[in-house]
Amino acid sequence: MKKKEIKFFTQEDNFVEKTRVVKEEVFVPEAHITSNGKLSLPLPTLEFLGVESTLTARFKVGVDQNKKGFVGLYLIPSDESDPTAFELVKIGRGFSLLLKGIFIKLGLAYRTTEFHFTIKKIDLDGIGTGFFAKLVDEKPRTKKSDDGDED
Repeated sequence: MKKKEIKFFTQEDNFVEKTRVVKEEVFVPEAHITSNGKLSLPLPTLEFLGVESTLTARFKVGVDQNKKGFVGLYLIPSDESDPTAFELVKIGRGFSLLLKGIFIKLGLAYRTTEFHFTIKKIDLDGIGTGFFAKLVDEKPRTKKSDDGDED
């Protein structure tokens, strides 16, 4: 019979050095479409967007024409003199862009479907710095109970 070479382990071989990984919380700016057709932007997201005065904040809103289907919205900061820009409106505790007609034209069933976005900063050639709200989640809207908590 052939002699087998076996390596036996020691207690030191079994020792695993424990290292604590400190996870830094990373803020992910987000937005969602309300059941009334508004793009809702929470206050922390507005801070990420660099909105200093919510009273005069305006955004040009667009979509990528080269993509099939809806993948997200481009939000380009604009000034008050731009007639194509949409005004940021205070709704409840947050702020929104009233985009009901655009969502209907894009074929988004916002009344029955929840749309959630993450927002990242982008540089567009010929336009400048802006933001892209990428669609990350789309699921059926749950019915609210009739507690009188309507928006």
